[in-house]
Amino acid sequence: MSVFVTVGTTDFVGLVESMCSDEIQRTLQSQGYSTINIQAGRHQCNVESCILKTTAFDYKDSIVPDMMKADLIISHAGAGTCLEALELKKDLVAVVNDSLMGNHQVELAEKLASEGYCDYATLSSLNSVLSNIKTKKKIIFPRQDDSLLSDFLRHRLEMD
Repeated sequence: MSVFVTVGTTDFVGLVESMCSDEIQRTLQSQGYSTINIQAGRHQCNVESCILKTTAFDYKDSIVPDMMKADLIISHAGAGTCLEALELKKDLVAVVNDSLMGNHQVELAEKLASEGYCDYATLSSLNSVLSNIKTKKKIIFPRQDDSLLSDFLRHRLEMD
């Protein structure tokens, strides 16, 4: 099984380094994962010393193909990335980057986790969350219904 990790466009050195740590790698291995692909942004990581088969890259035009291949996505708690992962019906761990100004990611991660759509972690709780990842049943995130917008617009045009 495979894991995809993304830090988005911001620096999240702590997440990249955590994913390459022996502790996290062993925990993922114990959960049945064998490969990790990391979108590390500007941070370089030493994948040669990893226990699991680990690859890393900085940026791509689209990470959706990487997300589609993964069994588990571990992501910074950015709204766009979280919603993409959930729409793909992937198991998601949203990791809050509490070094960001205002720590705005906490609200989104806590809400999605409280609704049962994903797991939420901080860097200090990540290993614990990953240790229990297989024991939780996730709720499938509802797909966006584009027909609602078209129905609304049609109704508005009929009224004019």
